[in-house]
Amino acid sequence: MLSVDPFNLICTVVNLLILFVALRIFLFKPVQKIIAERQAQADAQLKDAAAKQQEAQNLKEQYSSSLAKAEEEKRQLLNTARKEADEQYQKIVDEAKAQAKQIEERATADAENRKNRILKNTEKEIADMVVAAAEKMVGSQSGVKIDRSLYDEFLGKAGEEQ
Repeated sequence: MLSVDPFNLICTVVNLLILFVALRIFLFKPVQKIIAERQAQADAQLKDAAAKQQEAQNLKEQYSSSLAKAEEEKRQLLNTARKEADEQYQKIVDEAKAQAKQIEERATADAENRKNRILKNTEKEIADMVVAAAEKMVGSQSGVKIDRSLYDEFLGKAGEEQ
């Protein structure tokens, strides 16, 4: 049968207490220390990952903001370039119109000058022909010389009446 010996029971309890204390000192504390260190490393890595994720989010927002600013600058530059091109185009067109007007005015003035010269030459030729005809008619009849200034005066008055 089974008998319970008090000395044996006390020794077993003392052995269990010694074993518990030894395990606690040599096994549980180092294991808990290692677990605590690993937990601290995991927490640090999580904090680091969260910080890097936040930094990445900030960089993404900064990139998006920079991209939006660049797009806005691009639009402004294109608008400015278009305005400058339109102004340059208008300036060139205005200069071309001014040059065309000057050329037209010069051509009109030249045509008027030529017309006046042709009219004067024609008047002179007609006056010469009239004088010559009158000299032939009068000269052959009376021998009197015709005064050219009278014919010029006559043609001038006739030109004014028209």
